Amino acid sequence: MPSEKAKENKNLIATCIACGKPVSTESMVSLRGREDSIAKSFSVCVACANNGWRPPGFAGVYAARPI
Repeated sequence: MPSEKAKENKNLIATCIACGKPVSTESMVSLRGREDSIAKSFSVCVACANNGWRPPGFAGVYAARPI
């Protein structure tokens, strides 16, 4: 659910790559993974990241955050 600021400014809304829902950029994280052997950033909502979604080739550490 986009925040009030994001509802007013459409540049502050992004789509989560994991669930496909539009969310405020305030509630997104960028996880590094690999796609076709090329490093890439994947933007996902905090809820998906906290529930365990990781991009292909993810080799980092993610600490859960409050939603």
